[in-house]
Amino acid sequence: MKRITAVERAVEPADASNFVGSATLQRVLGRTDGESVRLYRVDFREGGRTNWHAHNDVQLLFGLSGRCVVVDRDGMELVLEPGDLVVIEAEVEHWHGAAPGGAGEHLAINLGGHTEWLESSSDGAAL
Repeated sequence: MKRITAVERAVEPADASNFVGSATLQRVLGRTDGESVRLYRVDFREGGRTNWHAHNDVQLLFGLSGRCVVVDRDGMELVLEPGDLVVIEAEVEHWHGAAPGGAGEHLAINLGGHTEWLESSSDGAAL
């Protein structure tokens, strides 16, 4: 067993090359931890969202606070409330962020090891 405390994992601004608007990220389990799963706590301020992207394996999004939204290329929009879970299949291009009108926070659980970052979600995206 091992314990990773919150103070060991800094909360930092999300990478502006992969996010639109304001968001912070805490790498709970990252690439250097030697585990097959990655966990990221992401806090989106109003209007904050990721760019379009896809993962090489399943991504799970678990709502923590506020409301988040997840949008895929087909235009499907799912709202993520605290306690809700969204399952995104491998290779599905999508973005996620705060739902309109407020902030939202989720835990992103990536089962694969690669994310392909695509274009900004600010132009021509839903919402």
